[in-house]
Amino acid sequence: MTAAPRGRCWGLRLPRPKTFLGIISLQTGTELIAIALLINKATGFYGFLTLLTGFAASALQVTWYSLCVLLIGALAYLLPHVRKQSPFQSLALAWLYVIDTIAHFAYVSAFATAWYLETVQNAKTATVEEAVSRRQDGNETSDAIEAEPAKGNPDAAASIVLVVAFTVLRLYFGLVIMSYARAILQRHSNEERGTTADEIIANGSSANPFAVGSPLGEGFKGKMGRLMVSVGKGYWLGYREEDEEWARDIGSKFRGSRTRASD
Repeated sequence: MTAAPRGRCWGLRLPRPKTFLGIISLQTGTELIAIALLINKATGFYGFLTLLTGFAASALQVTWYSLCVLLIGALAYLLPHVRKQSPFQSLALAWLYVIDTIAHFAYVSAFATAWYLETVQNAKTATVEEAVSRRQDGNETSDAIEAEPAKGNPDAAASIVLVVAFTVLRLYFGLVIMSYARAILQRHSNEERGTTADEIIANGSSANPFAVGSPLGEGFKGKMGRLMVSVGKGYWLGYREEDEEWARDIGSKFRGSRTRASD
């Protein structure tokens, strides 16, 4: 059995949606997700404005609000390039969403943990105070006070379920944006180099569009492009069997455009 090429395993483990919610194109889905993220970060921008008015906030809150402002600026720049199908900006948007998802998960986890522990502690305190009050009325013994369990908090359980659900949704959105960026990278690379579908299948991957010497490989963007592609290169540029129809479609489109240009 032939070993899989190095760098491809990371990509093979990730699903690659071909549509958004099964009915919308990846481009439209990516635009909708980016707009939703922009609206979501607007709340963080308002939080940042409250800091300017002297509102007291923790270091974690200040960091999060500042990050939201940076993300709003980045999204405002990258969003128009989704429709333009720009390779560098599409890849940058995918990485931006991945990084934001990781930061969001860490932030929510920290606050959810602190909130849950505080809720449990408050519930225990309330239970003890209630039991002490009943004892003072002569209806409770000291042993009953020590043995009485704290009451559960249904709001906490519901909040945890919502956090998990939204996390799964964000992961799916991330896969959609990544799949769109992957399609843009491979299409641009194959059209730029005139790669046929058979060559894509034979090579097992598309060429790096940010390679040194290529039009997109020059300057700072070229260096950043190579850096972003190098992490998970097998995903961004790799090929697998279910991509065969897509690869042949790309090849036929390129041949058609080349024929029209020659005419």
